[in-house]
Amino acid sequence: MDVIDYDFGRTQRLIAGVNAAHSVAEESAKFGAQRVFVIASQSVMNDSSLADALAHALGSRLVGLHTGIAAHAPQQDILQAAAAARAAKADMLVSVGGGTPIDSTKIVQLCLTHDITTLDQLNAYAHGAGGTGGAIEDKVGAIRAIAVPTTLSGAEFAALGGALVVEMKQKQGFTHPDLAPLAIIFDPDLAAHTPAALWFSAAVRTIDHGAEGYLSPDGYPILQQQFLSALRLMSQGLRDGFSAQTDAEKRAAFMLSFQGVWSVAPALGRVRMGASHGLGYILGGMFGVAHGETSCVLLPAVLQWNAQKHPDAQLAISQALGDAQQPAHVLIRQLIKSLGLPSCLTEVGIGVDKFQAIAEAGEHHGVVTANSRAITSQNDILEILQLAQN
Repeated sequence: MDVIDYDFGRTQRLIAGVNAAHSVAEESAKFGAQRVFVIASQSVMNDSSLADALAHALGSRLVGLHTGIAAHAPQQDILQAAAAARAAKADMLVSVGGGTPIDSTKIVQLCLTHDITTLDQLNAYAHGAGGTGGAIEDKVGAIRAIAVPTTLSGAEFAALGGALVVEMKQKQGFTHPDLAPLAIIFDPDLAAHTPAALWFSAAVRTIDHGAEGYLSPDGYPILQQQFLSALRLMSQGLRDGFSAQTDAEKRAAFMLSFQGVWSVAPALGRVRMGASHGLGYILGGMFGVAHGETSCVLLPAVLQWNAQKHPDAQLAISQALGDAQQPAHVLIRQLIKSLGLPSCLTEVGIGVDKFQAIAEAGEHHGVVTANSRAITSQNDILEILQLAQN
């Protein structure tokens, strides 16, 4: 039998179905925090009463609230957030929102513990896109974070974060066990303020994790079952949420969907994903397409292109999605369309004129080439893009 080496990570608590502000105050106190600095998405703060609720719950322990990080977490925005947290003498960070503020907070944490103030210093710890991949020291755990997710990105479960190198239009990564939040707090009432398109597209991102994770050659049975469980829970949560008539039904659907993220999360980072993820990183970096939307337009095409290699595995995905009679790529495309999300490249502004540049960028991209059906040339990528075109 192959050796399995599984790190259970550094997150100590997950609390779901609770009031976010009260729980942040309670959990940060348990961890001894006296100076709490919040990094949040502007939309969450605009559309909810959370800012006032946090101020009331934390009182004098709230030393700052930062909302200035743009989509995909540009490096310079992260350095500015770190400077603000440093000036506030923060001893705990709280991230509120989707993948951008949650990932950014992890890198802010690194900046604070390693005295990073410049792009060159930041690049010294990054992998990819100009980074030199220097070792992150264990002192990163001196300042930790609490994550309050309001989307289904799953970023709160990962011990890694990504930043956008604007001039290269590429993402770079940072990883260390202590970058995982100490605690995760999910408040379904706060999630209700998330725009429907963002909530649904992040859900499709989780389905992307589940499908490509299940097909990964790196998987083993317990991880594969987690991926299938995520597909079942998320697809059911989406159907329930779309048809919900009452607040109670919506809350139950939110909780079910979050459990779909929770199910897939322990397997993330333990297997390589495939072309939907890899080409999605390229679409995001080069053209600014949001992560969830890249999954919407690419996953069905990648599954269709992969189908001849893994018919039994694709059948298992179809079963998890609730209909063994339909190909997985058809079911997922139907789901995406039913949610009113973009389902092809033209709907996110990617025309045929951009295909060659994407293929060139993807030919040697490590995530693209980890695809379950081997991608060996630019022509393979062009075939996928053509399937995703309309």
